[in-house]
Amino acid sequence: MPKTSWPYLKTLYVDGVRNLSAQNLELSPAINCFVGPNGSGKTSLLESLSLLSTGRSFRAASVKPLIQHGEDNCLVRGQLDTAGQEHRLGIKRSRSGDVLLRVDGVSVNSLAEFARWMPTVVVDPESTDLVTGPPDNRRRLVDGILFHVEQGFFAAWRRYQRALQQRNAALRRGIIAEEDPWLPELTNAGGWITEKRRLWVDPLSREMQRQLAVLSPQLPSVELQLRAGWPDDESLAGALSRALASDKEGGFTRSGPHRAELRITAEGKPVAEVFSRGQLKLLTLALRFAQGALIAGASGISPIYLVDDVAAELDLQHTQRVFGV
Repeated sequence: MPKTSWPYLKTLYVDGVRNLSAQNLELSPAINCFVGPNGSGKTSLLESLSLLSTGRSFRAASVKPLIQHGEDNCLVRGQLDTAGQEHRLGIKRSRSGDVLLRVDGVSVNSLAEFARWMPTVVVDPESTDLVTGPPDNRRRLVDGILFHVEQGFFAAWRRYQRALQQRNAALRRGIIAEEDPWLPELTNAGGWITEKRRLWVDPLSREMQRQLAVLSPQLPSVELQLRAGWPDDESLAGALSRALASDKEGGFTRSGPHRAELRITAEGKPVAEVFSRGQLKLLTLALRFAQGALIAGASGISPIYLVDDVAAELDLQHTQRVFGV
């Protein structure tokens, strides 16, 4: 296991992100707390950090709401210290969708390459959607680990998504005959993705339980179970072939890792039926901290945690335990 380094963002420059204009900050290597009245830009700072890490906001799917009213672009720059080595990161996004990425003054061609420099884990007031919301939230939790720890994951994911989009377009146009030309690519890339997801669910479960034992040891036992996205008694190729007629009728692909679900249960029921809002927040924190711990343990680089309004729905005792983690 590699020795873990702790990235330290020494400086942050933000311009044109929501209500923030030409803001220069010097940051601590430990915990940084942003305080102020509502609307003063605390969450916008965290969004800026998310932008510098992933190229997008954790609050908005589109970049347009992120860019300050009346401006065409937003810009975020930072000086990152990793194991004593300093790097300059920068991202500029425009309303037109253009993205400019730079590392140490050199252009970077893809968001995937850029995102590897500064992994982050986000916990915000809406974060309980991770356990109560749609399945894609939980898929992203697992895939967020794989992106940083499994070489080749992003390439396989991109291959699968490209084939899936092409197949769905062909299904909608009714141009797939009995021979499915996308079957080999979907089964090859999709099978590899599912194998890697299964490999990391048990470590995620163990680390989540360890975190829960610290945050709230009295909570009922929580179980994680990965449903692959097709019946357990079939191969992916078999499921795709069997469902071809119904896929043609519906115009989309019903089986595959894009339909996978990480089921989270307690006492044999979905956790949303067992836990209170406060307990769901603690479970969400445990899952996010577990995600960060696995990334750090396998990649050797600890994520930066972006935590917005951590005390919401938690009492003082549990809030203190969160900061003790």
